[in-house]
Amino acid sequence: MKKKFRKKVISLRKTQQPNFIKKNSDIIKDKLLEMDCIKNASTIMLYLDFNNEVITDNLIKELISLDKIVASPITIIKEKKLIPCQIKDFENGIQYGAYNIREPKPNCSPEINIKDIDVVIVPAVAYDINGFRLGYGGGFYDRFLENIREDAVTIGIAFDLQIFNKVPKEPHDAQLDYIITESRIIIPNKSI
Repeated sequence: MKKKFRKKVISLRKTQQPNFIKKNSDIIKDKLLEMDCIKNASTIMLYLDFNNEVITDNLIKELISLDKIVASPITIIKEKKLIPCQIKDFENGIQYGAYNIREPKPNCSPEINIKDIDVVIVPAVAYDINGFRLGYGGGFYDRFLENIREDAVTIGIAFDLQIFNKVPKEPHDAQLDYIITESRIIIPNKSI
């Protein structure tokens, strides 16, 4: 069921035009920058987008210009692990890594202690209104989120077309604190 659902949403996202992706990514970026948890954060981890995800490049550049420590994960496939590394030079410090996803270059991107991260902006194929995500199937982020500080804030960003009443989930799946789309900010009921 997860595979079928994932495939359906990815193909729907792939059909979106570049101007739709750009315009709505900018709206989501602006909403994020207005959030108190982002304004008050020292260290923020977020993904480098691919495959018609919400674009994060301009968000990363703006966060760096606001003197935030910005990290992105390096994926270690064998260990099914994400290592957060600081992006110090966006133009020259990024390379293609596992699964052909952009990531910081290890030689110019110091590793960040997971307990120092204040906010994690989490990618997904789909989210539900209760704050659960359907990832890409590797479980990398689920494992990662189990180890962040208890008071760290987790935020999903997505287009409206990726939001559903329910997504297939497992007992170990993390519930996020916020989901931001171009038209709304979803604050899930944490008692679910």
